[in-house]
Amino acid sequence: MPLPADYAFTFMLLVVASIYEYVVFWPQFRAAIAAGRPDARRQGYRRGITGQWLFATSALVIWAVYDRPAALLRLTLPGGWRLVVAIGVVLLAIGLLCLQLLSVARLSPERRVKARPKLGNVAFMLPQTAGEERWFVALSLTAGFCEELLYRGYLPWFFAPWLGQVGAMAAVVLAFGLSHLYQGRKGAIRATLAGAVMAAIALITGSLIPGMIAHALIDIGGGTVGYWLLREQPTLSSSFSNSAPAMSS
Repeated sequence: MPLPADYAFTFMLLVVASIYEYVVFWPQFRAAIAAGRPDARRQGYRRGITGQWLFATSALVIWAVYDRPAALLRLTLPGGWRLVVAIGVVLLAIGLLCLQLLSVARLSPERRVKARPKLGNVAFMLPQTAGEERWFVALSLTAGFCEELLYRGYLPWFFAPWLGQVGAMAAVVLAFGLSHLYQGRKGAIRATLAGAVMAAIALITGSLIPGMIAHALIDIGGGTVGYWLLREQPTLSSSFSNSAPAMSS
């Protein structure tokens, strides 16, 4: 059963951090991009990495202090047929990543320019220089581990005594989607669906590890595709200020 430290941590993660991101982080990030600050994306990526590792490390410290088993957090390798499923998930993620990158690599520069509007509301946060792309890869690896640990491991465990294992996972999937409202309604829906897929992987395999790998690969693919489509233009600030909608997660 959750203890006082778990209640405090969950409140900080779901309430305090969400309010901070919605009211402070994303408005400041968008404003810096719109103003054309050259270090805006790198600084935003670094802040994202720091925040996620702060929460993930805190969760692991709480887990260790109370001497809880790693299996309860799904931080173990699956066995038997679940291992086969886990390997299949990772291979599928690798295949989709390669297919995605190959499809963009084949585009001519003109067709890449025409494909930019398809990036939608997330275009402003995607890397446009080699340096930004390296930081985005680091952010993707961070999200793969930390978000799965928190949203498919710790939080479902916290809510399971009241909602059951599946119900808790479903509730956290909804919270995960709402936390992506900064991407607009469609982005939040996509995040909810992606979270549902990751939740299913965690429930079926009994492990967070295949989902962590798949999550990181998906994010890396999205960032790399964005970089390949956007790197020919010097800045997105002018188009962002003219066309980006007001922040709504």
